[in-house]
Amino acid sequence: MVIEKTKLTPKSFKLPKPKRKYVIMGGLALLILIYVAITNTMPLSVNVIAMQPKDFTKGFTEEGEVMASQEWSIFNSVEGKLESIKVQNGDSVTKGQVLFEMSTSDLNYQLEGLKAQILSLEGQRLQTYKSTNDAQVGQQQLIIQQADKDAQTEELNLTRMKALYNAGTISLVQYEEAQKTLEKAKSVLEQQRLGLQSIYEQNKAPQGTDLYYSNQKRALQLQINQLEEKISKAKVVAIQDGMIKDITLKAGNVIPQGQQIMTVFTNDGYKLESYVLASDALDIKVGSSVQLIQGTSTGNQLFDGKVEAVAISAIERISPLGLKENRVKVTILLAQSSPVVVIGSTVDVKFTTVEVPAQLMIPKTALFPYQEGDAVWMIREGKAKIQPVKKSQENDSQVIIEQGLAKDDLIIQDPNIKALKEGKRIKAL
Repeated sequence: MVIEKTKLTPKSFKLPKPKRKYVIMGGLALLILIYVAITNTMPLSVNVIAMQPKDFTKGFTEEGEVMASQEWSIFNSVEGKLESIKVQNGDSVTKGQVLFEMSTSDLNYQLEGLKAQILSLEGQRLQTYKSTNDAQVGQQQLIIQQADKDAQTEELNLTRMKALYNAGTISLVQYEEAQKTLEKAKSVLEQQRLGLQSIYEQNKAPQGTDLYYSNQKRALQLQINQLEEKISKAKVVAIQDGMIKDITLKAGNVIPQGQQIMTVFTNDGYKLESYVLASDALDIKVGSSVQLIQGTSTGNQLFDGKVEAVAISAIERISPLGLKENRVKVTILLAQSSPVVVIGSTVDVKFTTVEVPAQLMIPKTALFPYQEGDAVWMIREGKAKIQPVKKSQENDSQVIIEQGLAKDDLIIQDPNIKALKEGKRIKAL
């Protein structure tokens, strides 16, 4: 028997197509298993936080308006036309310098009229009469009406001045001056009423004529004194050296008594006024420090301030969103080393309401919910471990850890890494 030898070639080992597909898929699966095994054995690189005690602070930020540390609002004391303004915004002035003048033409006419009445009254006194003159009674009643009107005007002015004094925009001297002016006006009214009573008394007692004319003359003289005092106040001068701002009126404007004309401020320091929510104001103490942040073209400037005063009552203000809010005014003095600021500009005021020294803190983003509480990922013996914690106070970004962590513990910053699991080897970055 002859055995025929067969030559083996590569084609002799070619697998059928179905079997070749399974071999390739098995190879890929093996490679994946090898990759997973290697990956599981390799440490996971993560950013970590080394726990160290730090000072914890909590607060809030509001806007504040820059103002001069000392300033005085200047008001007109005479109702009428603004005759002239002698200064402009930004001008430097010295104590006693004339700032503006109110027109006194109407007051001068009234003054001359009263002086004429005194002369006429003296002429009447020299006449002899025994009965009451109806025309005289009518004249006296007109005088009483005018005196009553003047008293009502001064009473309204005192009400305005009281509001300005309570707001801190005028001095006690200015307020007391308004009180004295009202008292004078009431005195004039009472004298005029006594004068009318004297007229009627003449029918019963002719000898009262001299008393009547004496009271009439005294009442007219009081009105003359009142007008002369107003005329003297028509020219307003600076009460202290300073600079001018807030002028919005022009010569020729007709303005009521008590209208603010301008503000004089000293250029020796600055303060801020910030309005905070009434609920936040309870945590602000006089004398506490604040941080001020001023935006500039080159970046933010940081400087310090100190709370000088906290108002005892809130006022209603409209928020940028149009909401009505009860806010409390807080006055802040800037440190002498503060950079140059612009009066009327706004800066951010960072109030600190809570300070706790030497606390273990982590970012709030490092926490995650765990078993009806909170936990963090920490590294223990080079491996990832879930550590339950108990948190305490927190601010916008940090939270105090009261229990569960100790100094020098390593905490994984991002708890949401997909490959993170307990027992996973960790490489700290």
